[in-house]
Amino acid sequence: MRFVNSIGELVGSVIPVILLALVIISVGADVVGRNIFSAPIFGASEVSVLAFVWLVWLGVIGAAKRGDLMGVRYFVDLLPPRGRRLVHATMNILVALIATGVIYAAIMQIRTARFTTLMSIGVPKWVMSVGLAISMAAIVVMYLARAWSEFRQARSVGR
Repeated sequence: MRFVNSIGELVGSVIPVILLALVIISVGADVVGRNIFSAPIFGASEVSVLAFVWLVWLGVIGAAKRGDLMGVRYFVDLLPPRGRRLVHATMNILVALIATGVIYAAIMQIRTARFTTLMSIGVPKWVMSVGLAISMAAIVVMYLARAWSEFRQARSVGR
């Protein structure tokens, strides 16, 4: 389990920070090159867009890992312990179902974007949608595991 947490930390926190640095450096260098030297950096805007898209999708994994995706805790915390666990489990299942729907949409996007590329760097546009599918798959796994844990804990509270 520690290995899975380490991978989650790497994918959800460390890589997004590196991607954010890449976005800042590529945009900053392009702005300096364009405005000071009258020489924009070829492909810098597309590299920054690609890095930003992956930053967002991988950042969602980090937010999910930290439990920062749901904001209804105040009302749920008013319930008795067993009810709280059951509501959390149900919410986790709903998030997993929604993420599954997003995976389907990402696959459809990949299928329709497979013939187009980011012009200046030649990277296929579907690469951006792969990040969405990967992040949603990670969320499905995390939230189903949380739902299972919540159901088990609710069962033990009820005894």
